[in-house]
Amino acid sequence: MTEISFSHAEGHRLKLMPGIDLSKINIMKLSKIITVLALTVFIFSCSSSKITSSWKAENAETKPYHNIMVWAILTEKDSILRKQMETHLVNDLAAKGYHAVSSLAVYKSQAYKKLTAKEIIDEFKTTGVDAVITLVLLDKEKEDKYYPGGVFNQPVNNSPANNNGILDRYYSTVYERIFTPGYYISTTNYFWESNLFEVGQDKLVYTVRTKSFDPASTERLAHENGLMIMKDMLKKKLILDKMPEED
Repeated sequence: MTEISFSHAEGHRLKLMPGIDLSKINIMKLSKIITVLALTVFIFSCSSSKITSSWKAENAETKPYHNIMVWAILTEKDSILRKQMETHLVNDLAAKGYHAVSSLAVYKSQAYKKLTAKEIIDEFKTTGVDAVITLVLLDKEKEDKYYPGGVFNQPVNNSPANNNGILDRYYSTVYERIFTPGYYISTTNYFWESNLFEVGQDKLVYTVRTKSFDPASTERLAHENGLMIMKDMLKKKLILDKMPEED
């Protein structure tokens, strides 16, 4: 979800000199802009998600939970993100043989109202939920960084070995540095906390915090986050790699 915008330098004007090939200047300028864009797209298409901290209760055991509810606690304005986060983790659990359900499917019309403790427990009993994984968006940061255009500290090469057409090259280089537009890059970072609760014992057994740096889309964010949580829970032996088939 990176945004790029260009801004041209203002107030810079150079008079044209006889014999200078402007087509070379334009090609050089265009080539540099294309290079900058290509590098930016490559870097930011590889969004990174990582675990920043993880905790497991000392007495937590590997359990074959029979009905896990995935509950992303987000406001209604983030309803699309909530659905994506829940759906991906539900599917990841199902791939391991677990029966999992989205909170949106459980609570339906009440999904965005503040529920009482009794309403929550009653729903768990009705649906047979024995474990809940919550997903909470702790913070969402948007950052804008400005990268100047063609202004560099490196001096123009005026060595004697480059005597031929030195004015032409000097002018072309200076022109490119001054008139290559600067650009802004906007990035969005997401910080999440996820918890695993055992309903029967009313106990927190696992907590993980993750960070996603400027994901390409919220769909990709949900996909990466779900896989990270699953991998970490398997590593900590909280869930089975494959649930045994029920008779």
